[in-house]
Amino acid sequence: MTNPAYDPWTGRWSAEHVTPAIGLCQRKPWGVMAPADHCVPGKPKSDTETTALEVAVVGADAPWGRFALPDESPVFLPHNYEPNYPYPLVVWLHDSEWTARELLDLVPRISPQNFLGLSIEGLTPTNRFAAGPMSPPNCLDPLDGLLETLKDVAGQMRREFHVHSERIYLAGFGDQAAVALQMMIRRPEWFAGALAFGLRSSKLDPITNYDGLRGKRVFLSAGIRDVRVSLPDQVALGRLLRSAGVNAVLRSYDAGEEPSPKLLSDINLWLMNSIYESTLV
Repeated sequence: MTNPAYDPWTGRWSAEHVTPAIGLCQRKPWGVMAPADHCVPGKPKSDTETTALEVAVVGADAPWGRFALPDESPVFLPHNYEPNYPYPLVVWLHDSEWTARELLDLVPRISPQNFLGLSIEGLTPTNRFAAGPMSPPNCLDPLDGLLETLKDVAGQMRREFHVHSERIYLAGFGDQAAVALQMMIRRPEWFAGALAFGLRSSKLDPITNYDGLRGKRVFLSAGIRDVRVSLPDQVALGRLLRSAGVNAVLRSYDAGEEPSPKLLSDINLWLMNSIYESTLV
């Protein structure tokens, strides 16, 4: 991997990068999610932890794998992680259909070394639009709550890993695809763009922050055999995003709900193109 010119941290989430810690745990199996400090060398472990956790040093010679932050948000660490390289971060929104494990298992199929992966719980269709910008002052907006959660987790991520502040992408399948787009529209200054796969609803909050959205990147995709997706709605959404200045692309694949190998390959190329384009500016 070529190391492009370093882009200084802008303090978006006010957490400066430090040398990665060695107290992160590789998860074996996925079902055991004990706090990361439970695997610190020398600390007594329970029988479950002894068989389930393996201490791994985060650094250039560490194998790629799946780790968890202290709050147990699962993380994918690239193969031959290089602490001095600012990595793009893809934040995957998981739910009952697409679990954190399934989403992070996709990352090495996209690329085993180009990106950091993080998974957080998204919003359900029932509470996604339970409140919005025009809701009463005392009404809690679930989307804002999710954004605040991500803000906290991203701060932890910055303290443990070298995240490129200008290359943070949201991603989701199905219902979470709409949530990812909604989060980017609500806080475009926090993200470089979003990836929405198999979007089932094109109903989003009204777009008002045109200046903030201009130049953001969005990857819309769907399988032509996915019966829960309307391709005309996807096309209309793509046109709407473009009218707001978003660099949106729409691609369809000979597939159903499951991501095809071609889709995974295109995701890698699309994300890497953002790096190449920025180095040419």
